Amino acid sequence: MWCRSQLLYIFILCLQILQATRTIAQESNRLNSSNNGASGKSYVVINEHPRSFFGAWRFCMVLGMKLATITSVEDSKLIDAAIQRSSNTKGPWWIAGTDLGLEGFFVWISTNKLVGHPTGYLNYSPGQPDNAGGNEHCLEIGRWGGVAWNDAQCEWSQRFICELQA
Repeated sequence: MWCRSQLLYIFILCLQILQATRTIAQESNRLNSSNNGASGKSYVVINEHPRSFFGAWRFCMVLGMKLATITSVEDSKLIDAAIQRSSNTKGPWWIAGTDLGLEGFFVWISTNKLVGHPTGYLNYSPGQPDNAGGNEHCLEIGRWGGVAWNDAQCEWSQRFICELQA
């Protein structure tokens, strides 16, 4: 039997998803072919609904996208442009990298490929990843400005970037 608190939680969750869908639709309408790279990727910055790393991953999936992967300088430039067009240009934001499977070996959870494969592209901030406190297993960008990567605690609730494949 459902109690009132469970129904209220589901109602609030549905409202958040509807609001996010409207936000994404508005952002997607602003995207055009000039914002897509040669890879066909475009990015949507989600500032309004902070989530844990896995919450962000699921949120992007619900919207028909995936948590952002960055495999080239071009991708970094596209993400930077998306951030500059967004409602908040100060990071950090989750991207799809995690080393939860094996410490020190980051994988793009959205594509199941090693970070850096096949292009060799990496964009870590100096001294990163450092697994500070032995509990940093998910990648974020923008911690110190720009789009350089940092490892952070996956449980932190923060903004994130979804990827839309054209």
